[in-house]
Amino acid sequence: MFNKFIQDSQVTIVGCANTGAAIAGKWSIVDTTIALENMVIAAWALGVGSCWIGDFKDEELKQLLNIPDGWKVVALISFGYPAEHPSPKRKKTMNELVSYNKFEFFQNI
Repeated sequence: MFNKFIQDSQVTIVGCANTGAAIAGKWSIVDTTIALENMVIAAWALGVGSCWIGDFKDEELKQLLNIPDGWKVVALISFGYPAEHPSPKRKKTMNELVSYNKFEFFQNI
């Protein structure tokens, strides 16, 4: 398994959405995703690295953590202090990322 590093992380957050909620259920996955991304941004501002994990065995994780029916595990995020700080990659130009007033498919995003 390629994500064994999870067991060595300082903290791993399991983001869950209450998809069965009467009012908020429709947006619960989106809301959970937004909350998780805000955690990533806040952590980085404090010098803490993170890794978004979307490949996990859903049913095994729900059973392990006793997550009830009606809830969906959206993603896991592991947090810790980075062991290395690689150089930033070249940023794409706006013309490589954005199209105006029409749809364009960008192959190399």
